Amino acid sequence: MTRIPMIAVATAALFGLAACEPTTPPTPGANIPAGPYVLVGIGADTVPQRNVDLTIAADGSISGRAPCNHYSASQTAEPPAFAVGPLTTTRMACSGNAGRLESRYLQALSAANGITYEGGVLTIKGPTYLTFEPGYRKE
Repeated sequence: MTRIPMIAVATAALFGLAACEPTTPPTPGANIPAGPYVLVGIGADTVPQRNVDLTIAADGSISGRAPCNHYSASQTAEPPAFAVGPLTTTRMACSGNAGRLESRYLQALSAANGITYEGGVLTIKGPTYLTFEPGYRKE
């Protein structure tokens, strides 16, 4: 066997062994894309109006609009954890179904403790799960 083919065989074997090197898999959903999302589910209920949105900034902070009021907050945990600082909201009157949805949404968001993004679905986890898809709220 000549020297050049032997070097090629040794190099190929080395790369083959390197491919078998164990790696730590990434935490599912740990990469949360920044951008706009629209609420499609709260707990086991769907949100057909698509009138609640959430924007995740590059620094992890959140903002958006519930049915009646705008809101914003810092978010200080590393995904898949989620920890919202105090929510700042506008104070427009909100009653009926819109008021009930807004109250339920903001309470769930405040109590959340986890976040994942898998298969194009953003899930904010806590006592009540919030499910989002990329997009904008309907006006």
